[in-house]
Amino acid sequence: MILRNFIYGIIIGLGFIIPGVSGGVLATILGIYDNLVEKIINFKQDIKNNFLYLTPLLLGIALSIFLFSKIILYLLNYKLMFISYVFIGLILGCLPYLIQEIKNKSQKGIAFIPFIIAFILGLILYIIQNSLKNSTSNPSTIQMILAGIFYAFGKIVPGISGASLLMLLGVYKYFLNIIANPYLITLKLLIKFIPFIISLLISAYFILKLINYLLKNHFRYTYSAIIGFIISSILFIYPGEMSLLSIIITILSFTISYYLSSN
Repeated sequence: MILRNFIYGIIIGLGFIIPGVSGGVLATILGIYDNLVEKIINFKQDIKNNFLYLTPLLLGIALSIFLFSKIILYLLNYKLMFISYVFIGLILGCLPYLIQEIKNKSQKGIAFIPFIIAFILGLILYIIQNSLKNSTSNPSTIQMILAGIFYAFGKIVPGISGASLLMLLGVYKYFLNIIANPYLITLKLLIKFIPFIISLLISAYFILKLINYLLKNHFRYTYSAIIGFIISSILFIYPGEMSLLSIIITILSFTISYYLSSN
């Protein structure tokens, strides 16, 4: 389990740095999202087992962010779009699993109102992101606080990309450059990140509490909304181009995602 969770952490970590891809979606594809939320929220109830479960995941996430941030920055700079189709396939591949989970646990199908509301919210977010092209190399304290809140929301809620939300604030490349080049970190920079870290931790706690409550008490509605967010997230990563290679890549990643989420 330790090795498996470490590998899962590496996969989930990609969702922390790729625009349009949520770590929550990748955790959902891997079939551990519900369990992960519950173990974080109820950590004190079984500290030993929860620690053994979460530690390799967190180490994998940290390693993934450190190793792949430079690669993602390179791909963004040189506009190599094949990676978009990998994640489009992964996202589409987990949808049958999510729909089946709703049927298994609620004996009903998708609740369309939460699904439509979530999809529309994702669509609005996509439109707003496309209208904002600004980027800053020196974020204000308010931007850092909002970045912490947005990033927590994007990393926990499947289908909402924290990286895309950082783009809305114009700070995505600022964060990615720092992650990709840790030697740039100074004491002044660490102090600048304090508002981000505090707002991130506080926001993550309350968002996790809310998600855990919703999964336990309103599973059908929550998963229906998650599916709406996930489908809308495809808009964020669709590169606007399609070729035979991109179709093949999408089919392959769909197959992998379908297999992972169904087993």
